[in-house]
Amino acid sequence: MLQIQPQRLSPLVQRLRASNPGPMTLTGTNSYLIGTGPALLVLDPGPLIESHLQSLVEAANSQAARIEMIAVTHGHPDHYPGAARLHELTGAPVVAYREATYPHQIDLEDGQSLTCGEVSLQAIFTPGHAVDHLCFYLAAEQALFTGDNILGTGTTIVAPPKGDMAAYLASLRRLQAADLAAKVIYGGHGPEITDPATKIQEYLLHRQARQQKLTDALAKSPLTIPQLVEQIYQDVDRRLWPAAARQVLAYLIMLENQGQVRSAELPATQTRPLDEEIMFPDGGAVDPVAAAELGIDQKDTSRLKLYTLLK
Repeated sequence: MLQIQPQRLSPLVQRLRASNPGPMTLTGTNSYLIGTGPALLVLDPGPLIESHLQSLVEAANSQAARIEMIAVTHGHPDHYPGAARLHELTGAPVVAYREATYPHQIDLEDGQSLTCGEVSLQAIFTPGHAVDHLCFYLAAEQALFTGDNILGTGTTIVAPPKGDMAAYLASLRRLQAADLAAKVIYGGHGPEITDPATKIQEYLLHRQARQQKLTDALAKSPLTIPQLVEQIYQDVDRRLWPAAARQVLAYLIMLENQGQVRSAELPATQTRPLDEEIMFPDGGAVDPVAAAELGIDQKDTSRLKLYTLLK
């Protein structure tokens, strides 16, 4: 069977992209082989795609090396499911944040060092996109592996109930303030980023701009989430409005917790068919990755709330 070959990005880092492209995964999930052998670490094996996992094993074999450790950034279905199968194929333990609920053999704490062969990575707890999200720093190459907290292209989704905007912004500021001296970012999707400081600042400014648009809209009148989406995301493809709605909900939860916004129940008779379409698209039309990222399988009454800005 023909194996896909990894792309060497540096002396210690190779990337092999899974064949799972989509709206949430861009060109596919980036799996990384880290090390020079004979011991290699795989970061984010991705979804359960047998050919992809076999390619990771064959890549190691072709370099007279073995996969001796498997690390996962977070428990979304485009990042962790392949870990269990790769563990079966190689015997390598799966390493994850200590509160991760998916199967793993080794718990990681914030700030803990992870050593595989001659390579050492520092785990950095960065919740927000997911409650169990870790970034990893490879000091030997000043390389930061960011999972889905920072992507090579575009911005990431922060969707309740498992996504938390306040925590996400805090994680970005932590990466910005950390004395890492990173020269490159390897994200969970998309290409590498060669100016980490600029990218992190760009992410923070983007979030600030979206939040400002939201509060500006609420300053004019109380609005529901679908009404906010229609105003703030006019220039965005309507097919992405459900994702935008989850982002807006994340902002509103944060602002309400901070005492800047108040919500009130809205009678179901005052909602529109479009409200349901935006907040809870047909589950049958959404792939499992999108469902997990957007939290649309969770029952809540957000679409029945009217939000007011407190002046």
